[in-house]
Amino acid sequence: MELDDTTIRDLIGFTDDVGVLSFYVGHTPAQAADPQPTQPIEIRNELKALRERLDGGDRDVARAVERRLEEIDRDIDELLDPKSSGQGRALFVGVESGRSESVRLQVPFANRVVFDSSAYVRPLVAALDEGRPAGILVVSRHGTRLLEWSLRGIVEIGDDAFEPGDQIFAEEKAGPAMSNPANPQQGFNDKERFEERLNENRLRFFRDVANRTMQRVEQQGWDRLVVSAPPKLRDEFGELLPQSNGSLRVLMSEQAWEDSAPAKIAESAWDLLRSVHRDRERELVESTLERAQGGGTAALGLRHVCDALNEGRVAHLLYDVSLELEGYVSDQGTVHPRVEGMVAQSDVELRRDPLFIERMLEKAITTSAMVTPVSDDTAAPLADHEGVAATLRW
Repeated sequence: MELDDTTIRDLIGFTDDVGVLSFYVGHTPAQAADPQPTQPIEIRNELKALRERLDGGDRDVARAVERRLEEIDRDIDELLDPKSSGQGRALFVGVESGRSESVRLQVPFANRVVFDSSAYVRPLVAALDEGRPAGILVVSRHGTRLLEWSLRGIVEIGDDAFEPGDQIFAEEKAGPAMSNPANPQQGFNDKERFEERLNENRLRFFRDVANRTMQRVEQQGWDRLVVSAPPKLRDEFGELLPQSNGSLRVLMSEQAWEDSAPAKIAESAWDLLRSVHRDRERELVESTLERAQGGGTAALGLRHVCDALNEGRVAHLLYDVSLELEGYVSDQGTVHPRVEGMVAQSDVELRRDPLFIERMLEKAITTSAMVTPVSDDTAAPLADHEGVAATLRW
C-alpha cells in the first residue's frame, strides 16, 4: 500500500470490535548489515509490555490478542527481516476481523507496537509530511542529472550532457601553432586560452541548467533541492542558485554522486533532507502564531481550530505530536473539544472519542489540508494554545 492522503483516511477508519494492532519498524542500510539488529529485540520488548498491560485488564481481550499474535508471527518476522524491502514498515491487524494492511516506505520509522480501537496513524502522518517530494541535482564536469526523491523512492527525471561548442576547438582543428623559440611560453598560453574558453562555455551551460532547474522546482512544488558536485564545482554552481527563494531550501552535499546509482543517492540525500525538517517546523509554528496574533488567517487553540476544521477552512494543521486528549464527534462528523456554547444547546448527538487527535487529523486530511506534527522544543510555543494551531484558507 502506497502512502498518500487516501491511505491515511482509510487507515483512520480501520477499526475492530476488539482492537487493532499497529506495528512500526525502521531499517537503515547500516542496520541491515548489523549481525545483531536491534529491531527484533525492541519489537519483542514492546509486545511483552503489551501483554503485561492486557493481563491486568479484560482477560477475553488479552486471549484474543494473544491468538492473533500467534497467527501473524510470520508476518512479524517478515516485518523485522532486514533483507526485506522498505526502510520504514508498518503493519495493521484487526484482532477480531483478521483484516491486515501494510505500508512500506523509504523513510524509517521508530520501532513501536500500539494496540487501540483503531489503527494508529500518527507516524504515517509525520512520514507523509517529511517525505514530501524533493529535487536532487547531480553536477559534474560532464553534465548534470536531475532526480526526484519521495516516499515512493527516487526517479531520474532528466539529464543534460555538457557538449562544448565547435568554436572552442576551432584552433585545434586548424592545426598546432608554429613553435617560436623566442617565446617558449606560447604553448602554455594556448593551453590556458583553451581552458578559459572551455570554462566560459561550461559556465554558460551551468547557468542554463540552473535556470531550468528553478523552473522545474516551481513546476514540481519542491521546497528542498539537494545539489551534489565535486569540490571545485560546488561553490561555482552554488552561486548560480538562489539560496533563498520563498520556501525553497538549497542543500549542498559534501559528497559527489556523479557515478552513484539512484538508490545510493537516495540513501545519502535523506540525512540532508531530514536535517532541515526541524527548522521548517519552527518556522511554520512561528509564522502561524504571528499571523494569528496579527489578526490574520490563522487559528489558535482547540475550539478555534476545530471550528475551522468543521468549516473546511484549515489549510495547514500543526499539532504537538505528544498531544493525547479526548473530545467529541457529532453524528454529522464535526469535531468538538468540549460540549459548550451552541453545541451544548443544539440537538446534535455527540459521542466521546478517546482518539480525538486522530479525528482532527481525519477531518484535516479529508478537506485536503496539510498536516505537520511538531515535537520537542519546536512545539513549546503551542503549549499556551492547547498544542494546536492552523493556517486558514480564509
